[in-house]
Amino acid sequence: MDNFKQSALRWFNDGECLFKATRYGGASHAFGIAAECALKHAMDNLPGGERELPYKHLPELIDDAKRWFSGRTSRGLYQLINSQSYMAEWSIGNRYWPDNSFSQEASERFRDHARRTCMAADLGI
Repeated sequence: MDNFKQSALRWFNDGECLFKATRYGGASHAFGIAAECALKHAMDNLPGGERELPYKHLPELIDDAKRWFSGRTSRGLYQLINSQSYMAEWSIGNRYWPDNSFSQEASERFRDHARRTCMAADLGI
């Protein structure tokens, strides 16, 4: 059984450890997965009936999340993901990229977006 809350928190904490060790490739990937899991947690916990979560990763998941959160009480989350800069340049495929494709600056941006996504999804960060 999927536990998106625990997964989001685990990936975020793993990202923090990797970031502190200046391992920006792993940190960037972990922060993106944390944001994705936090979004899926929030989507899965919306009131109003059974919906099947889309089997997608960021950035493809964002359009579905926007539709699900549009006009709902999760305005902070909707506003975050509606920004053009939200997780910009992050891809699930980044796990295959060479080390020189990652920077501290991008990793910091992904960390910030993941942290804000976890906060907006009420995960206790």
